[in-house]
Amino acid sequence: MYYVTGTNLYGQWIKDANNKSLFESFQPLEKENEKDIDLTRAKLVTSCWSYNIFQIDDTFILVGAWKGVDNQVIKVPNQSKTSKQSNFLIAGNDYMLILAEKVTRTIWFYDFKTEQFKRVNITEQPILENEVKKLRTSDDIIKVVATNNVYIYLTSEGNVYTGSVPSYLDTRHCFGKVIDVECGYEHYLLLTDKGRVYTWGNGRRLQLGHGDLINLETPTEVEALAGIKITKIRAGGWHSLALSEYGDLYVWGWNDTGQLGMNKNGLDNVETKKNYATPTLVDICDVNGEVDILIKDIACGTRHSAILLQDGTVWTTGWNKYGQLGFSPQQYEKLDCFTKSFYSPNISSLIGGSWNTVVEVCM
Repeated sequence: MYYVTGTNLYGQWIKDANNKSLFESFQPLEKENEKDIDLTRAKLVTSCWSYNIFQIDDTFILVGAWKGVDNQVIKVPNQSKTSKQSNFLIAGNDYMLILAEKVTRTIWFYDFKTEQFKRVNITEQPILENEVKKLRTSDDIIKVVATNNVYIYLTSEGNVYTGSVPSYLDTRHCFGKVIDVECGYEHYLLLTDKGRVYTWGNGRRLQLGHGDLINLETPTEVEALAGIKITKIRAGGWHSLALSEYGDLYVWGWNDTGQLGMNKNGLDNVETKKNYATPTLVDICDVNGEVDILIKDIACGTRHSAILLQDGTVWTTGWNKYGQLGFSPQQYEKLDCFTKSFYSPNISSLIGGSWNTVVEVCM
């Protein structure tokens, strides 16, 4: 079951009886609604600015804006007559949907304007270091991420491909097998099974974590994290988060609305609003001082961040125009420190939408 806070301007969380355009606190997605969609059985697979995509059994359901009309609930068009949608991964942006068939590595782009599918295949082979790797016969797609300009695909063997015509991204210099990829608006992160973090893309807002404003075309290790085993990475619009094996949070990048959560004394000063050029450890504090509880999960929106502690509490920081922090925008326009906003003993994960925070709770 999901609890959500933040924008609902396009009815992307199912239009409710009160026609709410935003949720100012975490609200459960109910089983019954006017579109007769059972969200207790649905898995949220993609969250975009104006729509979400849920998976129910073998079907993808788009909720929100569709063909210029809000409050829509439609089945994603069927791109293949021979394969169930459950055999696909899906991502989206403002212009199209991207569906990737896991085993065949076929990519289908559905253009919102033309309402047509374009099909491409990942055909370029990775650069192999030895003959043993050639014996592997399967290299399924396991993740797809997208912005309006960039598409990234990760395979089960740790190979990374990018683009609308997928091309192989050489990661042989990375220490370990690539196990995760993340997209910001202009920057990209990858994580290896050795806990190493690499970034590339636009660095003008310090979001790459290398201490400078340089743009990078090749994944480059974040040296400040080289001695720390990282288990999770997340990319916001222009900021980045990394969670260590010991439950410590490191943040870097743009901090214009407090999305890095660096203020620990509650005072409004320039130091807590500055951007951070390299990963910096965050202290979580409440009115009683430092909170000594490990962090379990992390999430990013465009200009906000969220963390889940092991005690089942969710803490948020950053911009709150749409209530995405779990508080009324009238109460807080923004926050520059992580603040407790929700609790449930059965939270399994956090999901960051552009202007939403989503909590998944095991029932």
